[in-house]
Amino acid sequence: MSTVLITFLGLVYLSNAYILSGYLCPTCPSAPDPNTLISSINAAYTRVNIAFIGWNSDGTIINQFDDPSKSFILTKAMVSALQSKGVDVFISIGGGAGGTLACSDSSNTAFIKNYVDGIMNITTEYGFDGVDFDIEHRSGDFVQCADLIATVMNTLNQNKLQVTIAPQMVNVYPGLSTVSPGFNELAPLIAMETPQVLESVQVQMYNSWSSVETTAYAETYTKQLAAGYNVTADGKPYFVKVPPSQLVLGYPASPKGAGSGYIAPSQLKTMYASLKSAGYTVSGFMTWSIGWDEQNNWDFANTLGNL
Repeated sequence: MSTVLITFLGLVYLSNAYILSGYLCPTCPSAPDPNTLISSINAAYTRVNIAFIGWNSDGTIINQFDDPSKSFILTKAMVSALQSKGVDVFISIGGGAGGTLACSDSSNTAFIKNYVDGIMNITTEYGFDGVDFDIEHRSGDFVQCADLIATVMNTLNQNKLQVTIAPQMVNVYPGLSTVSPGFNELAPLIAMETPQVLESVQVQMYNSWSSVETTAYAETYTKQLAAGYNVTADGKPYFVKVPPSQLVLGYPASPKGAGSGYIAPSQLKTMYASLKSAGYTVSGFMTWSIGWDEQNNWDFANTLGNL
């Protein structure tokens, strides 16, 4: 697949470059030896998401990677070493065990400033290429949440950082036209953003229910997102569309990587070819996690790299 450079408002983006994205959680059971894992990541990975940073109630950022009490300390040299191999390195914020984003006031300028400043400080300190939003817990109005995070994303983009999001499939769900707790929570946000700001939507196609954890459903889902769908939130309509060039489909690297939803990489490769032949070439695949992939003899990377 060829790589094309697109310039938009002075920023440069990669278009149609195949992505193999993986999360690397240095403090998780999947990475008992994070230093060795970082230095020996499978060469098929094009994007590494370091998981996770968090935040306080005032928006200040919590950086667990410079905590002396932790068994692992991230360094800029580690990030640079990955980048020297052609890997984009993102810092991911949130995670399943992350905090809850309170959205009672989308115009909370102090919160937004602290949030943006904290993220910018970390990206500068370590030299990250971008920021991945994996905020899985929200409280309050979902449209206000969308407004708040969109403001943050737009500011990061203006500072020449790549921006991605990793929603759970149920929170970008064409099967419903409404926004409610547990369903389509992130649909308004994705509707608000453009591909020029939100480079990739890395959908977690797991930890849901059996009938949607199949390759057949993933093909249908990809086509539904490409066509777009309407949702209503706070009495307002939102049109959600994720073209295949923006879509990254996420799966566990092994059965240990999630409670449900593991699909053998060989089946995912067949699905990718089927979608491509139908005119829906997705941007790539994402996995939780690189550590589980290593423990599974790199089956995910070896099978799905360089498609």
